[in-house]
Amino acid sequence: MAGWAELPNDLIAHIANRVKVIEDFIAFRAVCTAWRIAATKDNFDVFYPQVPLFMLGAKDYNFQEFYSLSKKKVSRIFLPEVRGSEYLSTEGWFCTVVNKTGEMNLLHPFNHKKIQLPSRKALLTFHDLDAFEKHHWLCIDRAVLSANPSLTSDYVLMVHHYVAGCCLSFWRPGDLDWTHIDVSHIHSRVAALIYHKGEFYSTDNDGEIWAHQVGADQPIVMTRLVAEINQLNEMNEHMFMFRLHLVELSGALLVVSRFDDDSNGTFHTFKYKVYELDVIRGELKEMKALGDSSIFLGLNWATCIDSSKFIGIKPNHIYFAGDVLEELIEDMGAYNLEDGKIESFYPGQSLSLIYPPTWIMPSLIM
Repeated sequence: MAGWAELPNDLIAHIANRVKVIEDFIAFRAVCTAWRIAATKDNFDVFYPQVPLFMLGAKDYNFQEFYSLSKKKVSRIFLPEVRGSEYLSTEGWFCTVVNKTGEMNLLHPFNHKKIQLPSRKALLTFHDLDAFEKHHWLCIDRAVLSANPSLTSDYVLMVHHYVAGCCLSFWRPGDLDWTHIDVSHIHSRVAALIYHKGEFYSTDNDGEIWAHQVGADQPIVMTRLVAEINQLNEMNEHMFMFRLHLVELSGALLVVSRFDDDSNGTFHTFKYKVYELDVIRGELKEMKALGDSSIFLGLNWATCIDSSKFIGIKPNHIYFAGDVLEELIEDMGAYNLEDGKIESFYPGQSLSLIYPPTWIMPSLIM
């Protein structure tokens, strides 16, 4: 590779700038030292929406497998940091919680960088301790970053946790503890959480959407009702269950309603509906098509990408994986919003007794 290594630095950087898939960019940098030096993250459009990697259900505690829809292959990565932990994917990072100690961190899965967080024990102060003694557990089932810590130190992490009732808390770099948000007006568990245009939005299982504004200088949180969307559950009379997701598409906030059939004792997704939310008026408008966009839904996290820019991603589809922590069953597929058909996107099974499969957005740290 000596000849390739002797290419002009400007030419190498120009070639690197034309690479759009992050796995290819990482491979590009691995060619030799000269290419790695020239191919900095400044030469890669890091803001370019990437295809999420499908993290398969855990088989052991030291390795994780990631399936690339573009490459149609599985990569096995040594990731012992998640051993004995629960983890939630957000902005290309994991929010991890060690089961035995309650230690919490933000973890980048591909370079193993950690950012220490206040512990899970600190969240107990926001709960009824009598209820905790009765239930003997505290669950953290949502964790969302306002921005990628790889790109900025100005970000907020919001988590949803519950014992007998639900709570929202947030943390910012430099904070010594979690800041509690009063959500006593929310009567059911948060079903989805997203950061959108300077605010965190949550929806609960009763079909209400709330906006939570976190002040930059002071821990002042303003909460207001945005919309009531119980009408989305028009199929309840048929004994079907529905769940809600929040996702951003081209600057718009979408509500995705997922319908499950549990008539045979296990949940099975059979239908989706998509609505655009007017956050000012609190009104919903159903979307019949996504154009070239595709939605990815999973445990804790959702995103949209322009499928026309990548190989192997179908437009107007919703790629989904089991999105409930307690459900370790295989419920995943690609839903065609046009004809309602569901097909497989992974040529195998991803059953797990340790942790269900999920999506993670690949991101760079250099």
